[in-house]
Amino acid sequence: MRQLKGVEFPNLEAVHDEALRSAIDLLDDTAAEGGQQGWAVRVRDANGKIVLSIDFDEAKRKKAAAE
Repeated sequence: MRQLKGVEFPNLEAVHDEALRSAIDLLDDTAAEGGQQGWAVRVRDANGKIVLSIDFDEAKRKKAAAE
C-alpha cells in the first residue's frame, strides 16, 4: 500500500481523472507482484472520508480504450 501526500483538486472530475491515471500507472507495478485484485486507488477528503475508489478493472478498461 502506498499513501501519498494530499493534493487539492478543483472538482471531483479532476480527482477522478488523476486517480484513474494513477491506477493505470500502477497496473504494471502490481502485475509483477500479483496484486491486481480489488481496488487500486482510493481518494480521501481532508477529513479522511473516502470520496472515490478506482479499481484495477476500470483502469484496465480505460488503458485498453486508449491504446
